[in-house]
Amino acid sequence: MRTIHCLYLFLAGLLLSGLLACNSKPPDAATAEADAFAANNATLDAYTSSKGLATVNQPSGLRYVIIQSAPATAKQAALGDEIEFSYVQYVVKSANDAGTLAVRDSLIDTTHATRPAFVPFFDKALIPGLQEGLLLLREGAKATLLMPARLAFGAQGSVNGTIIANTPVRIDVTLKRSRSETQQINEYIARSKLTVTDSTTSGLRLVKMKSKPTGDSIRNSATLDLRFNGGILRSATAIDSTAGNVTRPYTVGQTASGSILSTEGFRQGLAKLRVGERAILIFPSSLGYTSKGYIQDGTNVFLIAPNAPLRIDVEVVSVR
Repeated sequence: MRTIHCLYLFLAGLLLSGLLACNSKPPDAATAEADAFAANNATLDAYTSSKGLATVNQPSGLRYVIIQSAPATAKQAALGDEIEFSYVQYVVKSANDAGTLAVRDSLIDTTHATRPAFVPFFDKALIPGLQEGLLLLREGAKATLLMPARLAFGAQGSVNGTIIANTPVRIDVTLKRSRSETQQINEYIARSKLTVTDSTTSGLRLVKMKSKPTGDSIRNSATLDLRFNGGILRSATAIDSTAGNVTRPYTVGQTASGSILSTEGFRQGLAKLRVGERAILIFPSSLGYTSKGYIQDGTNVFLIAPNAPLRIDVEVVSVR
């Protein structure tokens, strides 16, 4: 599977190490890449001919065949959405068969053949050929994507050696769903059987789990004791949390780089609570980490992907 070139997504328990993008190249790689691209195209020409595949050829070098079309009314995949897709992956290579040079495919990855992958679909999150191919599809469509190495695993190959350098790739992919942030939030609330008790025009949804109308109002600069957990909607792992019955002090209006308590969604939600109340705050990335996401300090690891809606569970225990 592929080195996650500078983008290692720790999201929703999913590590799509074979398909996430990487863009590092040796400084003098242009000539070698051009030679590999020409060789890859020759290999793919022979492969499509042997398989009888009538591909549509894109300027980038991607070749594709729509195996199952989708209705024109079906939603098309879009950057900024969360996408759900299944796939199988092959390498395409020349082989010497009883003295005759042939082109074969070799199956290398069926991890998500039946168990769909969920991926925040932002630019360069996936290898270029897969990103380009998915953007051509509507929900329910199936396609075969053929791509030269420069649209797949490049001159580095895969980190575990399964795919060697400069190897063309075939991916059979089915786009199951593409969901905007609003759709993700609405479906999550329905699936979790939550009842929204308050909302804002900016997109915050508040689900009050414990009400205390007589509790003190929350004043600016007040120091509160909070219990909270937070993270992306689909993730089972908290990004920022205080576990169990342990409380954490928080000064209203404070900012701390990276903390979910510094997000606008948290600020707006907290303003709607009183001391003693507990609530679930759900909000879009416009109130969170926007299209930039959040990368863990000192690493290239995305703790929160771009365009990811968030959930924060918070209880205001006391005020000082």
